[in-house]
Amino acid sequence: MITIGKYKFHYAWVILFAACVLNIASRADAGSFGVFVEPLVQICGWSRGDISLAYSIAFIVGLPAVVIMGWLGDRYGARPLMIGAALLITVGTYLIGTVTELWQFYVYYGFFVGSMGHAAFTVLLPVILTRWFDRYMGLAVGIYWAAMGVGPMIFAPVFRYLIDTRGWAEAFTLIAIVVGVILMAFSLLIRSSPREMGLTPYGAENSPAEPRGSAAPGITQAALREVLRKRPVWLLIAIHHIGCVGHSVILAHVVSMAIVQGISGMEAAGVLSTIAGASAVSRFASALLAARFGGRILLTMALIGQSAPIVILFFAHEAWSFYAFALIFGLCYGGEMVGFPIINRQMFSAAAPLSTIYSLQMVGAGTGMALGGWLGGFLFDVSGAYTWSIAAAILTTCLGIPLALALPRHKRPPAAGAKAVMKPVPAAG
Repeated sequence: MITIGKYKFHYAWVILFAACVLNIASRADAGSFGVFVEPLVQICGWSRGDISLAYSIAFIVGLPAVVIMGWLGDRYGARPLMIGAALLITVGTYLIGTVTELWQFYVYYGFFVGSMGHAAFTVLLPVILTRWFDRYMGLAVGIYWAAMGVGPMIFAPVFRYLIDTRGWAEAFTLIAIVVGVILMAFSLLIRSSPREMGLTPYGAENSPAEPRGSAAPGITQAALREVLRKRPVWLLIAIHHIGCVGHSVILAHVVSMAIVQGISGMEAAGVLSTIAGASAVSRFASALLAARFGGRILLTMALIGQSAPIVILFFAHEAWSFYAFALIFGLCYGGEMVGFPIINRQMFSAAAPLSTIYSLQMVGAGTGMALGGWLGGFLFDVSGAYTWSIAAAILTTCLGIPLALALPRHKRPPAAGAKAVMKPVPAAG
């Protein structure tokens, strides 16, 4: 507990606040990628397909990074990993402002910012929250995921404004300084679990506190192998992959889709910002729904909600129609990605290797984001329009619906300290 004057509050709320700030700041570049495409086309003369390949490289290079970060986080704690990731994001953001060759953009964005740097925050923070909160876990994770939508909502128009008024190099220098300070400062507040401070999770105060400085829950290779034999693990990985293909096409290219239709750069940046802002609602609500109803209902609803609004883009030609799409799509798509840490704890218990399990699901997400980001630009270069890109976003998302329906029905989440694997979860095959 922390005491300020006559008030006492649990350190879990400090963790939540720090996690939200880190979530917002760490996505400054990653969440604003769509804003970079048209300036690079004009400044460097590169094609949209070549530029969007950097988006794909970031996720491909990030695949081993998320697995490594999950493994290291389960064993050695999150804070040193996040400090290192903060340095990578800061340096990478500054270097993006210096690019003159396409390979430089691939390295600086794809490696420093989009993969190694972002992986630590993406994998570790939501799992940390599930360890710090017993009561209000869905609320805490919902607030965290809602904050993810705030990052692009803030930084997409800021990047566009700075690029237009200060130039490419100065824009990235300013963002690098601000983001770097924020990431370093708030990473120092993070603790991987209440055990590090001799506390129990919020809502479990009547349970005996763990000794100060004790390690994370004991995780064995045997426990991990047993979890990986369960069919829901692979269904969840596949769902995350397919869902991310669908919304990656949109997130990487919706700004360009609007500009191709004659919308101004700042208005087009606002479309991406609107998607991000509206998604904060679905991210928050979906975490609560995951805690209450489990993955089967949540993910089925989210995939249907993500695919349906994309049809609007076939008919969008004016700014208002793009903003209408952005509002509806944003309210729906956020639900596909937020429930996994909660679903994992429900299915496999708090004692399971949750960071490692989640990192494997993020591999599925990363391959999906890589494929979708590249596919949207490639189909444009081939056809000269975004029609096939829009169709691909709809079709791939719909493929995930039967997989979501194949998940087991929701059961009451196990208490902390339960065995690592719940018996009712069916094995693969």
